Amino acid sequence: MQPEAKAPEGDRSKGGERGGKAAIGTASAAGIAKALKGADFPCAKADLIKQAKANHAENEIIDVLNDFPSRQYETMADVQKAVGEIR
Repeated sequence: MQPEAKAPEGDRSKGGERGGKAAIGTASAAGIAKALKGADFPCAKADLIKQAKANHAENEIIDVLNDFPSRQYETMADVQKAVGEIR
């Protein structure tokens, strides 16, 4: 038996429409990481927002950062944890 060749139907794990380059401009982990490129840790929530705006982040990403708790973020891992906390 030969496996049936079939194009993916939106399954992210099989090269569907979501993820990849499309995720960089969204409030996904990849998009937030790109928006915060160059951030000097540790930093405050306001510093994260300032860096994202300097990197011309999409409004969706700025909105997510505005929802973050006001605290000190030590590393990008802390930022990713905050994303999980608000979603």
